[in-house]
Amino acid sequence: MKLYHAMDEYLMYVEVEKNCSPHTIQAYTFDLRCFESFLKKYGRSCELSDVTSSTVRRFIQDQVLNQKMKPRSVQRRISCLKSFTSFCIKERYLSVDFMAGIVAPKTDKKLPKYMKLAELQQFLRYLENDRHPFALRNEALFKLLATSGMRRSEIVELTWGQIDLNEKTVLIYGKRFFIYNYYLSILVFLFRLVISQH
Repeated sequence: MKLYHAMDEYLMYVEVEKNCSPHTIQAYTFDLRCFESFLKKYGRSCELSDVTSSTVRRFIQDQVLNQKMKPRSVQRRISCLKSFTSFCIKERYLSVDFMAGIVAPKTDKKLPKYMKLAELQQFLRYLENDRHPFALRNEALFKLLATSGMRRSEIVELTWGQIDLNEKTVLIYGKRFFIYNYYLSILVFLFRLVISQH
């Protein structure tokens, strides 16, 4: 079977059966076309059964050294090819997984960027002096974010049922169902003001 026939079948599978987003399908299409272009450029067979682990390693080497791809992009290409070969084996287009033993390069973990204390104080002063209709809400949310260690997603999903103004606590359902109870004496006043304005 020709590689491009198997690729077309795979892309239809991820679109129809796996219901992947258009963005994901576009990325998979691009990654597979890059692999096919590599094979053609270097005169390698485009028969699916002729592709080997060695061919894939040469492809990865080409992406890193010649195309100057970042490790995260290479990881995505490898992930796409692994998914593709799994599909081909499941559909019996392939008998040998040419992605077996292929390991993605490690990526440098990006360190989070933090505000310096002076920057945070300046930002909070700005919020305290803001006269926008949502200024008080914004002040409460950003102070909660800055003083509690809550994640952005936890703040976004916060409900009034999680805030106990009498006990001055906020109940947070964290990752893996951990429950955190933050004591927030400073913010209770702000939350009361927000409530009174709405």
